[in-house]
Amino acid sequence: MSRYHETIIIGAGPAGLQMGYFMKKSNRDYVILEGSIRAGNFFTQQPRHRVLLSINKKHNPFPEFEYNMRHDWNSLLSDDRSLLFTNYSEDLYPHADDLVRYLGDYARETDVKIVYNTRVTNISKENRPGKAEGLFYLKTGEGREYSCKVLIMATGAVSERLADIPGIEHADTYATHDIDPKKYEGKLVAVIGRGNSAFEVADHVSPYAAYVHIFGARAVKHAWNTHFVGDLRAINNNVLDMYQLKSLHSYFGIECVKLSKKPGDEFVTLHFQDIVLHWNTPGYFFDTKPYDYVISCAGWNYVDLSLFADNCKPATKLKGQYPRLKTNWESDNVENLYFIGTVMQANDQQAASGFIHGFRYNIRTMHRMMEQKFHNVPYPVKLISRDCAALADHVIERASIDAAIYQLHTVMGDVIIVPENKKEEIRYYTDLPLDYVKEQDWFKEAKHAFTMRLTYNYDRFGEHARYPITFSHWPQSEDEHCQAALRPYLTYYNNGEFVDEIGCVESLSIRFDIKEFKSDNPDKNRNILKNFINKHMNFNPGKKYYDFFLVSRETYKTNVKPLTEEEKARIPPEFFEMKGIRCKPQNLDLKPVM
Repeated sequence: MSRYHETIIIGAGPAGLQMGYFMKKSNRDYVILEGSIRAGNFFTQQPRHRVLLSINKKHNPFPEFEYNMRHDWNSLLSDDRSLLFTNYSEDLYPHADDLVRYLGDYARETDVKIVYNTRVTNISKENRPGKAEGLFYLKTGEGREYSCKVLIMATGAVSERLADIPGIEHADTYATHDIDPKKYEGKLVAVIGRGNSAFEVADHVSPYAAYVHIFGARAVKHAWNTHFVGDLRAINNNVLDMYQLKSLHSYFGIECVKLSKKPGDEFVTLHFQDIVLHWNTPGYFFDTKPYDYVISCAGWNYVDLSLFADNCKPATKLKGQYPRLKTNWESDNVENLYFIGTVMQANDQQAASGFIHGFRYNIRTMHRMMEQKFHNVPYPVKLISRDCAALADHVIERASIDAAIYQLHTVMGDVIIVPENKKEEIRYYTDLPLDYVKEQDWFKEAKHAFTMRLTYNYDRFGEHARYPITFSHWPQSEDEHCQAALRPYLTYYNNGEFVDEIGCVESLSIRFDIKEFKSDNPDKNRNILKNFINKHMNFNPGKKYYDFFLVSRETYKTNVKPLTEEEKARIPPEFFEMKGIRCKPQNLDLKPVM
């Protein structure tokens, strides 16, 4: 006999606990099956060097709880303010053991329904006599069987990926290499990979190794340039600092094509090829070099296909690393099979879906969608009066304080439906995946609809925007188009078709409801939005709201002093060569006086 639950969640890591919390709060029939003896067991071993990449910033300048969740990257959502990770560590980059302790307390205090020591070994989808059609049947290593209508995979990283290189068996891996740094004392070490795990390993052995060479096939992507938290973080890039200061350790954007080791030889020979387009004879350059240790850091797989019978095997992408997901995180080929947690980055390589501070909000939204789909509980909506000021004020408040659309910038946003019936109020929906929204009939059929998202605009500044860290000067405040940093965008749609959009003036603290400096117009962003709303909805016919960024245009002359002729002569020549670029880069300085 199968033990039936409407929903089964596999895995009691942070994602499984978060969904379990929402399931319990809505009084649904669910259970979490966990293969180990504790919640968050993965973090007892990973990361190998025990320092988390997730920020734990508990001291912030604003009082709102929701705003401060923007800078708490480890807490799960709950109604209990004592269940915040900031109560467990003062470290900006905390120890992994603190996360294990926190997840154990969260599981116990929220009393989510978990069955431990229950490892699922087989999943099938069947039609059995006397049972509902299309149920999932789960077999466990202990000989039990469970069944459910909805299956949610919260298994996290299920296996380490091996670099697809002949001879890779001669290398250690991120998950198996010896973490005693003295083992590498005076040794020659090669690390294969270009992500955080590769640089974490290199940073750990760099004080002891004679030299560390990192081979990454392509140029490194820095999180400070891409704004994607999964790219190389500053906490791990000390080796690059040593490389640039000529301290023996190095990074090569070169592809390793083979590893070899002769019988009895203690060295591993690394064979690499380099594409040398810059040579007089462009082509491939081949070479070899011996190392004492080679460590492969190729990342993780986030789906274990061996669990699934052929009748419910999810489709995958990127050589099986991720499942192929719909915009609601459901498998795109198996109905009622969902994936949550760090695997949600399968749909998001821009924001924070791969970390707790991102997927906790994805899971909340997904739960709301499931409540609507399976239990006819409408997605939450706020009603707002048909007024420019009321709508603009709410948008500004959300953009200034909300954590979900902040962490999931660009991919998640709010949706505003203005009914054609003028007696009906505006409907405001929060925290929806924007790709999902654009697929929905209710959005396509809306005569008047807006979306609001937070997004970057560095791409508007041409080649000089390749390194956003150099945007160090005040932005072009006279032209909202030429604002690069994270800021809200209000976009207007007619029957699902894009019509127009407007962005606010950027803010250093990502607060669009306060003055940035003494002569700032405190209402500039509200008025920008009110003018845009009025332009398309005509709530206040003929009304124009003052939206210049300074208190008055007269103060512009006081705050902005024109360059002298001598100073103009020191403008870098490339400034005049940027023809066709509307937005001038903010990293140009006057040439020094000779």
